Amino acid sequence: MKVLYISQHFESENGLTRPYELAKKLAEDDVEVTMLTGKNMVEKELDGIQIVSTKTNYDHTFAFHKRVLAFLLFVIKSIYYGLKEKNVDVIYASSAPITVGITALIVAKIKRVPFIFEVRDVWPDAPIEMGIIRNKAFIKIVRGLERLIYRHASHIVALSDGIKRNIIRKGIAKSKVSVITNLAHCDKAAQYVSKCDRSHIETQHPELIGKTIALYPGTFGAANDLSFLLDVATQHPDPNIHYILIGRGKEKEAMTETIRNRGLTNIWLLDNMPKAEVFSWMSASDIGIVNLANVPILAAENSSNKFFDFLSLSKPIILNFKGWQDDLLRENKAGAGFDYDDKAGYYNFLKTIHNHQTEKLEMGERARVLAENHFDARILKDQFAELIKSYEVNEGYELN
Repeated sequence: MKVLYISQHFESENGLTRPYELAKKLAEDDVEVTMLTGKNMVEKELDGIQIVSTKTNYDHTFAFHKRVLAFLLFVIKSIYYGLKEKNVDVIYASSAPITVGITALIVAKIKRVPFIFEVRDVWPDAPIEMGIIRNKAFIKIVRGLERLIYRHASHIVALSDGIKRNIIRKGIAKSKVSVITNLAHCDKAAQYVSKCDRSHIETQHPELIGKTIALYPGTFGAANDLSFLLDVATQHPDPNIHYILIGRGKEKEAMTETIRNRGLTNIWLLDNMPKAEVFSWMSASDIGIVNLANVPILAAENSSNKFFDFLSLSKPIILNFKGWQDDLLRENKAGAGFDYDDKAGYYNFLKTIHNHQTEKLEMGERARVLAENHFDARILKDQFAELIKSYEVNEGYELN
């Protein structure tokens, strides 16, 4: 069996590693996998995965029009490379961007094979609600594209129950949509978790000794609205709580200026670093931060990698939004979410974490149990492989 896996932003070490891990699982199960990506990679083969790159330049710091151009260039190039692949049995296309679905649809139609579409976030709903996309004609086009892809996909994989509900509300049959969330690497967490990590961090940064580290690893973008944390630190100054933010993005420069202007000394902005170093910081932290802009659809559908990473690392989590993740954390006493405007409640929770170390550790233990019982990568990868293998025999297949 051969799978053509389309992921424009393929990563094997840093950032979004889900496509790599799922493709690797297929390769381990003796499924031939070709990864079609826009990333310019030197490797032609990686852990049994054949790599085909369109070498499409992209960075999430690009202006919106430049990102759209990169998406369209990838579509054109990926259709060409996709059609060159021989003996493909099924195509698996992972958004974002949604435009990878164009490649999947066209290549699948010409090759007369099924394609499965993975929805990481419901686009264009979020950028429309955030005011990023405003042109009515463009909105009509992208909504039409979304319907077209959903209708012709043989199956759809959603990363959260909220995303699944959104897709069903748009007229897609419930039976056509499965949920496979992001992965909690319970088996790998032990490689990163070490009692030495905190001592190592404190040796490098003695100013953190005795402090509570609230850690955010990820993108500094509009959808993350990390200015929220600056406001919490400004309105509720507390030298015992340090906010450590790791990553890059369009909002980082402005945040640096704001921190300087406000004289905030307990917010650190660190640059991108290898995944092992990020996990070292996560292991050393006291609580994990998952942050979103005040846009309801984001909270309803969010399935951030870092949420599952913190669970697997036995860390309580704090959210600046309500939704399914808040419900899950509160039900399992593994963290909490707060309304965007409730910055006092947000801060008080962090203060509780600082003042009650035993309770913090117990919350972390419950977070780990939650990861093992609901989001273990080994279980979810098996579900994914089973779904793919169900398309192994496609004689007489007719595209929708």
